[in-house]
Order: sequence, then structure tokens, then C-alpha cells
Amino acid sequence: MGVNADILKHIELLVGSIGVIISLLFGLFLLVSRTEQHKANFFLSLYLLAFSLRIGKSLFYNYFPIDPVIRNIFLGILLAIGPSLWLYVFLRKHPQHQLASKAYLWHYVPMLMFIALCWIIPNDRSSFARLLHYALIAHIILYAGYAYYWLHKNDKKSTSYRERKIDSWLRFFVTATLTVVIIYVLIMQNIIPYYMGMAFLFSAVIIAFSIWWLQTPFLFKIETQKYGQSTLETDEIVQLSGRLKQLMTSEQLYLDPDLTLGKLSKKMGISSKRLSQVINQSENINYSKFITNYRVSEAKKRLVADEYRHLKISAIAYDSGFNSLSSFNAAFKSITSTTAIAYRNASK
Repeated sequence: MGVNADILKHIELLVGSIGVIISLLFGLFLLVSRTEQHKANFFLSLYLLAFSLRIGKSLFYNYFPIDPVIRNIFLGILLAIGPSLWLYVFLRKHPQHQLASKAYLWHYVPMLMFIALCWIIPNDRSSFARLLHYALIAHIILYAGYAYYWLHKNDKKSTSYRERKIDSWLRFFVTATLTVVIIYVLIMQNIIPYYMGMAFLFSAVIIAFSIWWLQTPFLFKIETQKYGQSTLETDEIVQLSGRLKQLMTSEQLYLDPDLTLGKLSKKMGISSKRLSQVINQSENINYSKFITNYRVSEAKKRLVADEYRHLKISAIAYDSGFNSLSSFNAAFKSITSTTAIAYRNASK
């Protein structure tokens, strides 16, 4: 039984360490891979580093004694998680926002004060120490809860595949954080009497994050301003973007399978470069993706409309502006995460 207990302990340490190692490595990678538009990823790296250090301390403390002052420092790191989560969510939704240092430094004042006072803060089983620990957890919940509320309040039904993916990721990110913190509280209350369960859960969440990162790598490649020397002002971009969308809606130019950037720019009365600039800066996608979104949207309408029920999928694909069935199937699956046949059958 002694050997089995030792093996179990090693397995617990191994599994619990997986999330900590992945989180530390990715957090450090984001921290050193700083580009012109690095701010959102910078705060994500702080989030990952703070969480992994806190969980790493729990793993280490399960096997070795740690001085109370050192434990307080790691407790103080909890106060970096909430602000980093909120600032990451905000800047990932608004990557071009110019965030002044004074606008975010104050979020980290509680952490700095806690660490500065770590020598006199009690870290024992007293009621005050436990209350203080709950206050640190409540700090994370408040930030995460506000981030979730803010995402819901600012929810805009975007036709952009990229924007929809970003919104889904941010909601998952905040929800996963809240789940981890709630489980943390249940473990503290001994409702879940398994101290190592926190490390296990953290590993599971980080692995889930990793799957998102591998499937949608653009989430963490925040693009620099492609048109840094642009002569287009924001008002002009808005005006041209509005004209473009009105033209696409009223004349349904996307139904032409031979529509090119050059043809569309002539219709708009501007240069191809200028049109590409407008689409990129207003929609954050390229011309090809912009047109594909309209064509897939048109195909979705026709797939469920009674007057088109007699048409084959291929006919709807061509009528929606696609010049091949294979390109239609690939685009439809990419944007809707389902096939055209399944989409049509689901509407019956």
C-alpha cells in the first residue's frame, strides 16, 4: 500500500504540474513576444503567470513547508489575476485603444500594498486570515463578473467570423476563470475535500485554453496597424464602409462569382488599395473574407426559404456567388461550423 500511495502522489504532482508548466511557458512567451499592439497579450501573460505561480505554490506546499511570509507573497499575487483578466478582455475587444499607464496601474495597487505588508499579515488558521483569503477571492470574482457583464452589454451581432471567434473565446475565458475560482472556494470550505483538486482543475482549464489557441491562433496574434501611414481618417473610413455595405445590400454585388476587388473599387469610385484599406480597418478582415461572409449569409437565407426548397445545395451555392461547390462547402463550414445539408435539415 505504501508503494501505491507514493505512486499516486507522484501522479498527482505530475498531472497538477502540467497546467502550471504550460501556463508559465505561454505566459513568458507572450511577455517576451511584444509587438506594437502587444497590450492585450501583455495582460494575458500577467494573468497566466499570476495564476500559475499561485497554483504552483499550492503544489509545492502540499509536499514541503513554506514560510508564512512567502505564502503571503503568493497570496498577494491573487490580486493580479482579476485586473489582468479585465484589462485583457477590454483590450482584446479594442486592440487599437491607447491605454495610458495611469489608467491601469491603479488596478494593481492592492496587490502591491498586500505584498508590501506581507511581513505583518497573519497567515494561519485564524478567522481574520481566512476572511482575508476570501476577500482576495472576492476580488477576482468582482473583476471576472464585471468582465462578463461588460461583454454581454457590448455584445454586437457581427457578421465577421473573426469577431465572433474572439467573442466566444473571451466568454469562455471569463467563464473558465469563474469556474476555477468557485471550485477554489468550495475546496477552502472543505465542501470538496481534496486540496490537489485545484491544481487538477487548473491543468484541465489550461489544456482547454491550449486547444482554443491551437484551433484559432489569430486570437493571440494581435495585428499591428496594417495601414500605419494611412491617409484615411476615422470619419472617412466610417463613411466609405457605410457606402460599401449599402451597395452590397442594395445591389447584391456579391452574387457575381467574378466580382473582384478591382471591379468593386470601380463601382465605389475609389482605388483598389483604398477599398482594401477600408475593409481591413472597418471589418478587420480582407476583401476575400468580406465577400465570402456575404455569400454564406445569402446561402443561409436560401437554404431555409420555402421558394428554394426544390433547389439542390450546389444550385444554391452557385446562385449565392460561389464559383465551385468545394469552395462553398469549405467557406460554409468555416463560418457556421456545420454543413449546408445539416443547416437545411435543421430548419425543417
